[in-house]
Amino acid sequence: MKSSFFLYTLCFCLIALMSCEKADQTTASNSAVNGQLTNRTVAACEDCPNVTDCCCSVELVDPQASIVFRFCGTSDGTGTCTGSLTGCPSFSGGGQAITLGPGAGNFRKLFCMVPGNGFWVQNTDLGNSHSIILSCQYDVTNPQTFPITIPAGGTVYFTTTAGCVVDDCP
Repeated sequence: MKSSFFLYTLCFCLIALMSCEKADQTTASNSAVNGQLTNRTVAACEDCPNVTDCCCSVELVDPQASIVFRFCGTSDGTGTCTGSLTGCPSFSGGGQAITLGPGAGNFRKLFCMVPGNGFWVQNTDLGNSHSIILSCQYDVTNPQTFPITIPAGGTVYFTTTAGCVVDDCP
């Protein structure tokens, strides 16, 4: 009797454990902007503020240490940043800091862009240049990727096309 009770209890526990779904461990912090909550980074392309946004990714090529990159012109960033550069469309939107580096899931992060908008990326490491790969077609098969090395403390300027292709500005 005791052995069958133990066997039934064990089977019930195994079934309960197998039926549980694994929780999504990706989190995004929220901030209030003009009374509305916006994500600083998105966990999935579906989290972009607008259905028509480009789902972009930034990936650190050689994640040896944690590096902070500042972005300006994203549609999911907090605050506002605007500007213009000769040969580039003007950029406006949110600003955000994205940290990339070693560790589970920290070599690539997602962000959102309005198609046709300009944006910039700044390497906040004043001592070293860092190579990244940008793409604003993260959610499509065979996306266009844009590898670039940003010098120490440098800022590089980009634009997105209507088809979410990333191009650098002169």
